[in-house]
Amino acid sequence: MTAEIVPGLRALGMNEYEASVYSTLVGLQKATARDIHEVSGVPRGRIYEILNDLARRGFIGVEEGSPSSYYVLDIDVAFDRLKDDYVRSLDETREALKSLSVKPRLPPDSFFILRSGWAIENHISSLFRRVKRSMVILCYNPEFLRRYYTIIKPLERKIDLYVVVRRREEYADIRLPIYEARGTVIELLDARPVNGSVMEGLRRDECAILVDGRDFLAITTAGSGRHAVIGSDMPIIGYLQKTIVERLREA
Repeated sequence: MTAEIVPGLRALGMNEYEASVYSTLVGLQKATARDIHEVSGVPRGRIYEILNDLARRGFIGVEEGSPSSYYVLDIDVAFDRLKDDYVRSLDETREALKSLSVKPRLPPDSFFILRSGWAIENHISSLFRRVKRSMVILCYNPEFLRRYYTIIKPLERKIDLYVVVRRREEYADIRLPIYEARGTVIELLDARPVNGSVMEGLRRDECAILVDGRDFLAITTAGSGRHAVIGSDMPIIGYLQKTIVERLREA
């Protein structure tokens, strides 16, 4: 019986002896150190040390006597507390790691290319999650909006959202704030927003996204591969986003 439980208890932070002693006592419900030693096979010289440690951690209780007896405390209470401690430890570790993170500043006119599908999806999710004020989506393919609709739609109530397209009728079934490009916005929609040498060989098939005047993402294809060009903290991004919004409002 205990052989099947011990690995699970070890995964919760107990060592092999502690897991053996605890699972044995759960089966016996109440026993002396000698009884636990005989059933569990844990060396007698370690039994008292382990029992006292389990008692200190709130897994078992002690009934003083000659000899003393040990009994199991409420398992649900003990494990709920263990779970709370584990979650709290995870949260504290996560915050500690985040406090160590130093965001690298990209040099001017510097962009990076993501070639992994997982990296692209992760970056898209990150942009949608951390946007604070405004987002402009220059959309070249309605399938992009349909694919991410459930993520984009809630943003409409929280930020200034602009979806810019060439022909609005192609997006008639998509309930988002869609703007048809006019005048200079058409030129911006067609123009390459980054240095040509960086974009060489890439063809924009999905979208370009500008976020809070600081983050940029363009999803492209080259042959059969999907790529994303990303940039951050560059004046040109803020200028492009501000210019697009101003032209849309004028129109």
